[in-house]
Amino acid sequence: MKNINFISTSQIKEDKNLEKFFKFAFFKDLNIYCSILNGNFYIDSHNYYPIMEKDLNTFPDQFDWQNKRDVFSNKDFKENFFKNKKDYKEISNAFILGTSPGNNHYRNIWTFLIRLNFITEKEINLAIHRNTSNNVRNFIKFFLNEKKIKVKKYIYLDDGFYFCKNSQIPSFLKNIEVIKFYEYLFPSSSSNKENIYISRRNAKWRRIVNETDFFSHLEKEGFEILDFENLSILEQIKKIQKSKKIIAPHGSGLTNLLFGRSNSEIQVVEIVQNNIDKELNNIYLKYKEISEYKKNQHYFFGADLASNDLFRYIKTRNLAEGQHIGSKNIRKNPYFKNFIVQEKEFKKLITNFHKR
Repeated sequence: MKNINFISTSQIKEDKNLEKFFKFAFFKDLNIYCSILNGNFYIDSHNYYPIMEKDLNTFPDQFDWQNKRDVFSNKDFKENFFKNKKDYKEISNAFILGTSPGNNHYRNIWTFLIRLNFITEKEINLAIHRNTSNNVRNFIKFFLNEKKIKVKKYIYLDDGFYFCKNSQIPSFLKNIEVIKFYEYLFPSSSSNKENIYISRRNAKWRRIVNETDFFSHLEKEGFEILDFENLSILEQIKKIQKSKKIIAPHGSGLTNLLFGRSNSEIQVVEIVQNNIDKELNNIYLKYKEISEYKKNQHYFFGADLASNDLFRYIKTRNLAEGQHIGSKNIRKNPYFKNFIVQEKEFKKLITNFHKR
């Protein structure tokens, strides 16, 4: 069986036969580079991790945004890849932006959409996942319209592998580059005096099952209750930019902290589960890390876990074909549980938070 070859950045720079497959886009104002792979390659519509057709080279420094290169060394994965690659759907002359197959707001904003800044042509065929919501599609259209880029055709990807002929895929950015980019693209100019509570009552998991018990107290203390899924992405950005104090259960709505003010101008209370284990700790820290970079104050409030029958509604998918979330994870992983907050303690927090 052939091997998939992992090529480092230094190897690309040292070998002109490798370097010729890349062009390098440079955003001068922020001193940020993006490597754009050109040619014939395979991708799957979950990881968007390109494997070159001819030499089976892939480039983890540029494309391994999930630290999953071990998947591509897995025997089962390789057997599946080599057995089926002649049957993969083909697309041609495309710019592979990609989007979250589960339409996850955090993943779309943080990982995929920011790379729109590195489209160098004025007309493109743009490849995104079929599950992309109208909200995200409208944000993409807004972004490209601002850059005066015309989409000749949208290519909608299903779950699975594709052979991309004469196509391009931009590398993924580092976390610090993503934060800098959004600060640059969406500077906050309005005053921020509003207090908001971001609800997850319409979400599949991490809902606060007793949150309606304290809605009246939130409103009494001057907090506006928001369902971000009912707002466009641009409307969400404006709300965050006008906000001084934010309370929210852990979830994608807090991704929008990327667009908020800096230097202690925002205070955040994030509701998370009590007694977070080591495995979940890094996941729960991702929004706090945005606040820390922007020098804002970010606190945690612990909640108890409630049961969740979500796994009955989730389709399972084979990992090699682009698994989203497996039923085993839903059943066992506390990350997919709902929350119950201690009402008395939480009302006290709301009042004290309002007075700060």
